[in-house]
Amino acid sequence: MPVSPRKARVACSISLILLLANCGDNPAGPGGKPGVRAIAGAGITDTVDAHLAQSLVVEVRRADGVLASGVVVNFEPQPVSDPSYFNEPSMRVCNVSVLDCSGFFGLPATDTTDANGRASATVLMGRVAGRGVVRLSVPELGFADSATFTIAPGAPAALITIGADPELDIGGKATLSGLVLDRYSNPRAEKATLSAGPGSAITLDAATGTVTGRDMGTQWVFMRYMSLLDSARVRVVPPGRLLVWSPNEQTVRLVNINGSNERTIVSHVSSVFGAFPRFDETRRRITVHTATDPYMGLSNDLIIVDTTGASRRDIEFSAIMASRYLTDGAVLVVAARDGDASHPGFSLWSVATDNTITFLVALPGLEFTYGGADISHDGTKVAYVTKYGLPGELRVLQVSTGSTTVLDSQAGMPRWSAQGDRLAYQTPANAFASYVSIVTVINANGSGRRVLENAEFNPGVSWSPDGIYVIGRRSDDQAMRVIRVSDGTAVSLRFPPTESGCCHDYWQPDWR
Repeated sequence: MPVSPRKARVACSISLILLLANCGDNPAGPGGKPGVRAIAGAGITDTVDAHLAQSLVVEVRRADGVLASGVVVNFEPQPVSDPSYFNEPSMRVCNVSVLDCSGFFGLPATDTTDANGRASATVLMGRVAGRGVVRLSVPELGFADSATFTIAPGAPAALITIGADPELDIGGKATLSGLVLDRYSNPRAEKATLSAGPGSAITLDAATGTVTGRDMGTQWVFMRYMSLLDSARVRVVPPGRLLVWSPNEQTVRLVNINGSNERTIVSHVSSVFGAFPRFDETRRRITVHTATDPYMGLSNDLIIVDTTGASRRDIEFSAIMASRYLTDGAVLVVAARDGDASHPGFSLWSVATDNTITFLVALPGLEFTYGGADISHDGTKVAYVTKYGLPGELRVLQVSTGSTTVLDSQAGMPRWSAQGDRLAYQTPANAFASYVSIVTVINANGSGRRVLENAEFNPGVSWSPDGIYVIGRRSDDQAMRVIRVSDGTAVSLRFPPTESGCCHDYWQPDWR
């Protein structure tokens, strides 16, 4: 019997309804994408340590698209991408039954899917701002995926200075800024305000953080954000280049006063009584004292080398106290020579360009003392002290006549200015002081005696070429210190870090 058009339409409608009921509305039926995927609790942004109210919920479907119940899902927090954090987990996870999972650093959580193919875990944000990742895996089915989060910094907790403690030449510039951090040292976006402390050594552009060295001295720059505070100490020093000795590293180096541009000239320089490296008048050659026998410690080898480290000459003495390279190529040396019976004790010698050694004049009363003598830059005078181990008389000898003049009764380690008009030397800080003492300046005629700074220095201070400054190593903080002679203004220097500690420890500078 033919079916009427109306009955045919009704039959088709019933068939379509039954089809939808049997397929499209069945959650366990086929049609879903196979694998494991987060369906809730992922993609959230919150701050460090935040305990997310929404659990991380995943859904698992088998290869045929059917929801998978009764399979184990692993929730594994992944480490921070920056390797400097040493596997710090980017997130923390634990089973939803755990009340507090803040202590679950890097540990995975597991859950078994329910009848709807779903599993869940509790999630806490990690301690490092940035991207957080939890790996999702179903070993039984070979599925894996991940859920990602965005971790924001926590509340402001600290402030640190960027570009801290710069050392500038006069006229030099540096940029400082204050970085606001949360309790885990994650940077925040806020900016600190800058202000300069009392003093006139620098000028500060607070808007840009630019600091300009104006005059020799030390001045503080303060960074503030709300109640947080930090500071930077800016040292301003005169420009110059130093020749220095590192006893610990047994090297002689060139280095700028501001700590930049280091270069090694001579290695394996060791002496219990100091190396005292010195420039010649051209500042292209240097003399250095060293001990060929480290057990004896006396400086018995005079090294003459140019500032490239080439063209080295070695001249042997028994004990060297001072040397000076003259403009004509000769080198004057205060030393003793054991093999010269006609001139016992310490004398002034001349070393020619062919290493011929000639006696010039005896130095009456001179006994071996650490840094106890210095030759004027023109070679016409020798300043020396007369007492072994303790400060003695400071004498000046005229090389041409051999006559001497006493300038002070308690002195040690004299050093001539380049102009030959003044001496810097060291006087005892107390009755028991010997090698560690206070820097004093006196005119070559014995007038104008003045203590520069009430601080103790190690042997071997030196003058700037223009006679405006002296520089040496302070014994109390083991740092080089430059002093302006006119008013005693002083600045401590810091040199670049070494592999084993804070900074190079340099002694006995000479200034180019």
